[in-house]
Amino acid sequence: LHSSHCFVFRAWGARLLESEVSPGIMADYDESVYDLAKDLLVEDGEKDIADYLSEGEGDDFHKLEPPSSLDESFPNTVVVGNLPKVGEAKMAKLMGVLNKLIDKFGPNEKHMPTNPETNETYGFVIVTFEDGECAAAAKQLNGMQLDKAHCFKVKSMDEFNEIADRPDEFIPQRTLNSFSRHDFRTWLSDKKCREQILLRYTKANVAETEIYWHDTMAGGPVLCYGGEAQKAAGKVWCDWRVLWSPQGSYVATFHQQGIALWAGPDFEKKVRLPMNNVQEIDFSPNEEFVLMWNGSHPSSNPDTAVAIFHILTGRCVRKCRTPMVTPGGGDFPHFLWSSDGKYLAEMTDSRILVRDTETWELIKDAEGKGAPLKFNNLSTFQWSPKGNVLAAWTLEKDNSHPARLVLVEIPSRAELASRSRTQCEAVMHWQSEGDYLCLQVTKLSKTGKRVSTNMEILRTREKQIPVDVVTVEDVVKGFFWEGQGKRFSVLTADELGHKPRLLIYVLGPEKCELICTFDLPSNSFNEVIWAPEGQYFVIASKSAAGGASSSGDLLFAGLTVDNKLEILHKDEHYMLTDVHWDPSSRYIITAVTQPFSTDQGGYKYSMEAGYALWTFQGRNLYRQQKEKLFQVTWRPHPPSLLPPKKQIDIRKNIKQHSKKYDALDEQAKETARSAFRREREEKTRSFKLVLDRLADWKVEKEEENGWRKAQDAFNENQEWTQEEERHEEQLGVTEELIS
Repeated sequence: LHSSHCFVFRAWGARLLESEVSPGIMADYDESVYDLAKDLLVEDGEKDIADYLSEGEGDDFHKLEPPSSLDESFPNTVVVGNLPKVGEAKMAKLMGVLNKLIDKFGPNEKHMPTNPETNETYGFVIVTFEDGECAAAAKQLNGMQLDKAHCFKVKSMDEFNEIADRPDEFIPQRTLNSFSRHDFRTWLSDKKCREQILLRYTKANVAETEIYWHDTMAGGPVLCYGGEAQKAAGKVWCDWRVLWSPQGSYVATFHQQGIALWAGPDFEKKVRLPMNNVQEIDFSPNEEFVLMWNGSHPSSNPDTAVAIFHILTGRCVRKCRTPMVTPGGGDFPHFLWSSDGKYLAEMTDSRILVRDTETWELIKDAEGKGAPLKFNNLSTFQWSPKGNVLAAWTLEKDNSHPARLVLVEIPSRAELASRSRTQCEAVMHWQSEGDYLCLQVTKLSKTGKRVSTNMEILRTREKQIPVDVVTVEDVVKGFFWEGQGKRFSVLTADELGHKPRLLIYVLGPEKCELICTFDLPSNSFNEVIWAPEGQYFVIASKSAAGGASSSGDLLFAGLTVDNKLEILHKDEHYMLTDVHWDPSSRYIITAVTQPFSTDQGGYKYSMEAGYALWTFQGRNLYRQQKEKLFQVTWRPHPPSLLPPKKQIDIRKNIKQHSKKYDALDEQAKETARSAFRREREEKTRSFKLVLDRLADWKVEKEEENGWRKAQDAFNENQEWTQEEERHEEQLGVTEELIS
């Protein structure tokens, strides 16, 4: 072949070696490589090249050397893009600037192509260095700001094909490992509509963590998962505490090395979040992040006391010290999440620091700079349960600065409303939907004595946020909003703690009205627990944390459509510590739990520890004593996907929608009854068989020892007489008039 065609021939030789020709066809060409090569060239329209092929037989096809591999890389060349597009007049000036920036990396040649249609450059320059090290060093220019409109983009020539072949539609690639969540909520599609219960207790000095189905047809909870996989592997599922995430997607278990999150129908480990000696955790409401705290005191100031992890990737996104102040008092939490998880706030005695969870920077002020919200003598703050609104309460200072309630919208920092008060104490109570905020203000005399209490209800969704004021002369023991409703309850007593009463109010379109009062039978009642869906509630006598034991009195009650109070049932659960409604508002757990072994005072609850399950009407379904019971909680539900109008329609037509489930319940009950009858009949039959065998054995023994003959002879010698008497007695007479 002519030397100019050597490359082409080698390329076609490679095709011959790599071609997927069947063995039979290849055999036809064993004696003529020439014919096979010529046919392939003609097939691809390269007939002129075929003329250069030698007509000799050549070497044996199978003995041909493999094709040479060519180096198609350009390691010494880079492309500098995002340059200004200039004409011929400004090209020399632009090239001068580029020479100063690029030539310091080594000798090079530059080529800046021009668009013949516009006579301007394309906006890039191709730079070829003498060696690859200089080209690699030139990539330092990537990201350099030439002016306000142009920022260098430097890529190697070898990356050109990959960039040019990218599709027009951008498809982002995940660079961080994560896990699938496709089966996280399969438990919600349970055909029996059962809820799940988590138990944490100690049995035979072994800590157990178990998750049960609440199955009313089975007569008690049915075990769903109890760490069987971990036990089989000789491991411990949980070292200390265990918690549900806010929407029930994860179970978080505490370990010495950190936190593990479990999910799915088989509760598989999805991610481990490392942090030594975790004491408390707090999920964001959308379950995107989890905040962990190791219990360090603010005075010790370790920079790693608080860590925030992104759950899907397991990446730590922020670490910081323990803040000096907690918004709600106590030891935890120091930070509060907004309802959508987009913001995280902490406080000092004069500022609220709100951070955006995308950048973890402070929200910006009017000047565009990150800055905190400033308040004088700040006491506490709370987020609205629905919406990014902060409610801050500041304390009174001297006579010049009264106590104030301030509502602030985030991130605009706009002040929505404020109220000032003097000589008072105050507590804030948000309604579950964020429609109302109650400021419970207790007026004080100059000597500090409590005078009266005002409930100031702010209608936060209405224009200019109007306020309803309810005055209560008695001592207010507790304020409790109805779940998703417009009603609230108040527990009161006189100054001596006697005459306990329940007051229930409703917020109408124009004013707040008292709808019912009820004199409680005992002074021990200290809490009203409303169902998540409203209407029904439990009045309970609970033991305070670290306080005196309670009588455990329980009142199950509800309100009718026309706001009339109904007491459904009265019961007790001695030394009661916990009352929890299930998310569907159908069932209630009451429990006596004790603190963990690391806490003092847990021994006094150990003998009474256990839990009970009730219907919302107060019918007891199940009760079990569990010594050293630490936790018992329902699995939370995620927010409903149904629009509000559809939910309202279902509530109005609940009887129609419930027919299907009533039929399923009746079918399940009949199945259970049939199984019970079969079991009873089988046991009865087995018992009768035993009696028959005993009777046969008795007859056999009587014949062997002559007892039967002796008995008959004895009876014949006795003068027995058989007499029958009949007694009749009239029990009653009923007369009915038949028309």
